[in-house]
Amino acid sequence: MRFDNFFRLTPCDLRTIENAMVYIDRHYRERLSADQLSIEFNISKPKLQAGFQEMTGLTLHNYILKVRVDKAKQLLKDTNDPVKSKKSAMGFKRPSHFIFTFKEFTSQTPSEYRLRQIA
Repeated sequence: MRFDNFFRLTPCDLRTIENAMVYIDRHYRERLSADQLSIEFNISKPKLQAGFQEMTGLTLHNYILKVRVDKAKQLLKDTNDPVKSKKSAMGFKRPSHFIFTFKEFTSQTPSEYRLRQIA
């Protein structure tokens, strides 16, 4: 069931979603939630979630994870720091969650990704 069947998103709602996307890009290391973001941007949680689905094709949660993985990919390319050090820099509490999420989005572990960037 799609959210946008229930919510008509206005141009103002869509601008709010764009602002939330910018916020996530800047604050991806922090704990982010739909509840917190809906308060921060003065939009209902269902409209926020519907807007992310409509604009990105991803759920809000998956959008946040994608941003974190994209930032991790850049760090893995640009630095030689150990992969384990990337998990907290990306907003993940446990290395296993970081590795699992990275692999879900890229089909490879962070170490495999780094090795392929070098080759």
